[in-house]
Amino acid sequence: MIILKDIVKIYKTGDIELRALSGINLTVEDGEFVAIMGPSGSGKSTMMNILGCLDTATSGEFLLDNLNIKHTREDDLAEIRNRKIGFVFQSFNLLARTSALENVELPMLYNGISAGERRLKAINALAAVGLSERIDHKPNELSGGQQQRVAIARSLVNKPAILMADEPTGNLDSTSSIEIMSIFQQLNAIGITIVLVTHESDIAQYSKRIIHFKDGRIDRDETVKNRSIAQGGYLKLDEHWHREVAS
Repeated sequence: MIILKDIVKIYKTGDIELRALSGINLTVEDGEFVAIMGPSGSGKSTMMNILGCLDTATSGEFLLDNLNIKHTREDDLAEIRNRKIGFVFQSFNLLARTSALENVELPMLYNGISAGERRLKAINALAAVGLSERIDHKPNELSGGQQQRVAIARSLVNKPAILMADEPTGNLDSTSSIEIMSIFQQLNAIGITIVLVTHESDIAQYSKRIIHFKDGRIDRDETVKNRSIAQGGYLKLDEHWHREVAS
């Protein structure tokens, strides 16, 4: 799913250069569940932005699902982000004055999908995460865990191959955090590749592989030996969601 070869990212401010990533080599197979950890300034957020096609590397090669991102036009990158990648963020990134249903419909506005089909898919996605009774609620009428479930539903409506989660439990209490990680584990079990950035070691233990960043480099890459299994997260997808890769 992901192949990185000698990825370097340098930010320039006047004559000052900041090297955020220094020669990253990494492979993520289809169907993996990977957590990226590291202290502030280690390069993990920069890495996530590159993996999500939100930023480009200064040098190096990045292949996403066999497509060389380096030679991809910006318009095509936007389509890749919309069709192949689902995003879940710490701050939920929901429109405050818009209902849960309308928030989930947003990614489909750019795909030429009719209003009726958008509504149906959004209703189904919200039902899949247990929010059928909350479709008309605005974000301020939902708990933090419910808002994150709306964000997950939004990330799923275009049936992405890969889910990018940046500190998805950072604003949640422990119970809601476990519910969200349960949903991620269930999504991974039906074959969706997940890359998650977190600073919480207990959250990383729900993944299958942890990559530790330090000073813009990969410090350690290890398999999770005593993996935590999350309970309580509601997820109900129809048979069309299941992909060939399952774990």
